[in-house]
Amino acid sequence: MSRMWRIQDCLFGLHQIKGVGWHTIDTCIKLLGCEQLSAWLDRPGAEWVDAGFKPAYAQRLAGGYTTSHLQKRLELTYKSGIDWITMYDESYPECLKEIHEPPWVLYGRGSWSVAELYSIAMVGTRNPTVYGKTVAKSLSSQLTEQGLVVVSGLARGIDAASHEGALNKGQTIAVLGTSCDAIYPAQHNHLADKIAASGLVISEYPLGTPGHPGMFPRRNRIIAGLSLGTVVVEAAVRSGALITAQFALEASRDIFAVPGPVTSPKSAGTFELLKQGAKPVATAGDIVEEYVHLLTSLPQSYNNETVVDVKANEWLNDMEQLLFHIISGQDCSLDELFQQSGMPFADLHQHLLSLQIKKRIYEHQPGVYRSI
Repeated sequence: MSRMWRIQDCLFGLHQIKGVGWHTIDTCIKLLGCEQLSAWLDRPGAEWVDAGFKPAYAQRLAGGYTTSHLQKRLELTYKSGIDWITMYDESYPECLKEIHEPPWVLYGRGSWSVAELYSIAMVGTRNPTVYGKTVAKSLSSQLTEQGLVVVSGLARGIDAASHEGALNKGQTIAVLGTSCDAIYPAQHNHLADKIAASGLVISEYPLGTPGHPGMFPRRNRIIAGLSLGTVVVEAAVRSGALITAQFALEASRDIFAVPGPVTSPKSAGTFELLKQGAKPVATAGDIVEEYVHLLTSLPQSYNNETVVDVKANEWLNDMEQLLFHIISGQDCSLDELFQQSGMPFADLHQHLLSLQIKKRIYEHQPGVYRSI
């Protein structure tokens, strides 16, 4: 008698196939339906084509979505000691479902319940100053003392300092840019073990996934998505930490920035965020005061309306006022704003980012903006 596979098992199986990414799995669910996924195990390529898949993807699915491959990958993951959950599990963080392309499957070590607690992301440069590391450790320690969980990316520099500070007083979550069996950097293996002992270490990448640079920026959406707000501690103008801040804005979460010396290139990125309206942070109190209404009540809602606080009197420059006026009338795509505003694209992007930080607009859909 053949085994009855759960939706979660089937989703895991699809996620294990090389060359099958987020959009292909999304297409599988839309074309086939969740309840029918188990019936498509071991189907030939021709049937996948008939179902509406392009031949190249049909062959990948036919070759990888098999009972034997699913059983092999389940056994491998189980023996590795890595746990996994899918978007259809109760333990999957609700706040993460609100981001663009939420992970279908998460792999991890530790307690998934930690991801259900209120969290603050802390990110920054991999090459911080002594000032940056000191502030990161102090802030994260203070935040966990207030009952918040600190989320970061286990990278060198500010990430590591944030995790270490959090472990002094409470729990922290590390979101990897690699699979769980390939901690990067390797010298953070011990830190990952300490985090997993009381918190959680997670990745969206199946075991054995070869690393490449694009995996790290993509994981930043998870860091931002797990958190009420993101604190950028120390970052240069082109720092990857600013990508996390952008993801936070797209998910209608708050942005905080630690002021630094104006002469330091390592603080140039945070200075730009502050100019655009990010809230300056000196102590954890500057962050916690934004969430008193959440931290003193039991319901754990990540509803955007509880996080967004429209500041009607906050000053806008002429270009921001123009864009806000255009968007206030109707939802506008990036192309429409480019045509109607007449701004160079680089300026347009900067002013849209500023309007999001000032909580006047948000990205309703990828590349489509709506006023708040």
